[in-house]
Amino acid sequence: MLLPILAAAVVAAAAPQAAPAEVSLLPPKTVSPLVVMPQANKPPPADITLSVNNDDTVPDGGQRVTVWPAAAVERDADGKVTLTCFVDVHGLAERCRVAWESPQGLGFGAAALALQPTLKLTPAKGSDGQPIGAEMNLAMVFRAPDTQIDINHAGDVGAGVSVKGNPMDLRHVVMMSHPVWVKAPSFDDLARAYPSRGDGQEGYAVVHCQVERIGVMKKCFVAKELPAGRGFAKAAMDLVYDFKVSPAVMQYAPHGDPIEIDIPIRFPARAAIADRTVTAPSWLAGVDPEAAPKLFPPEAAAKGVTSGRGIAKCVVAPDGSMTACAPESADPDGLGFSEAAVKLASTMRMNLWSSDAEPVEGGVVHVAIRLNLDPTTR
Repeated sequence: MLLPILAAAVVAAAAPQAAPAEVSLLPPKTVSPLVVMPQANKPPPADITLSVNNDDTVPDGGQRVTVWPAAAVERDADGKVTLTCFVDVHGLAERCRVAWESPQGLGFGAAALALQPTLKLTPAKGSDGQPIGAEMNLAMVFRAPDTQIDINHAGDVGAGVSVKGNPMDLRHVVMMSHPVWVKAPSFDDLARAYPSRGDGQEGYAVVHCQVERIGVMKKCFVAKELPAGRGFAKAAMDLVYDFKVSPAVMQYAPHGDPIEIDIPIRFPARAAIADRTVTAPSWLAGVDPEAAPKLFPPEAAAKGVTSGRGIAKCVVAPDGSMTACAPESADPDGLGFSEAAVKLASTMRMNLWSSDAEPVEGGVVHVAIRLNLDPTTR
């Protein structure tokens, strides 16, 4: 059975959060990463329990790596965290933030955020019964080691001693979140790795690795596989050494602790694997705020139009930049907004692994860009 991890700290690599598909000239509204969750009108939580007890009955596909705040282990403290996440149609948690944690100051919130790549839930459903993306509250319980020693006396034979709930060995590491990838598997790599035992269905695996200073992976093992026993774990291991983190964002861990990472890999169903549309890009470079006003269509301004939306269809290059961009629809139509979107999208660049755990290289992305002249228009 694989060992859980004791997280001494959480390192966020110098990458921005995933940007929305629609880009506006107006500055986005900021949201505090730590907020108090209102008790009313919120989606029901999904319950997740994490423990450092040595339990050999981890279910197939269950959590095999536990990130635990060092300060909490030292105090033998339990913890509770509520994350508010956008859960996509595949059940993957994206854009998580800490809504509530108790006790505060021991790092449980940071540990919960570090576990985001390992979270796979049942997505919400729309009125037609099909999965939809929706915000969801995840209630996470961290249970401290609970060691119980039973001594059974057996007369002259002697005493039998059994230990229940013996905690596993823990080690100090630094977890990396939001890595900037300079190399990642392509759609072709993903298709080749799809296991023959997958039966055409969607699979998911999370691989836990150490990250060398030059950004390459080492000492990797599978932390989660869904569904279990279908070959998705091996397929993920075949792909994981194709990942490389940008050395420019590597940070030295305190006390020389190893830097480790969880890499989620989603294998689309056979019917969908040929569709290379990137639906959850993580942008590294967005629209240049200085260039955008200069590209507001003059024909729109001449007609008194102060806001418009254009869509550009682009192909993702091996370095994450946008290539072969072409205009698509616009609102209003015929006033140059889609052409402006093409020029702006051509300057954007995305991370080489999407927020929904898929490749982007060679994929098609539809970039919607809204341009506003009136600062009161949103």
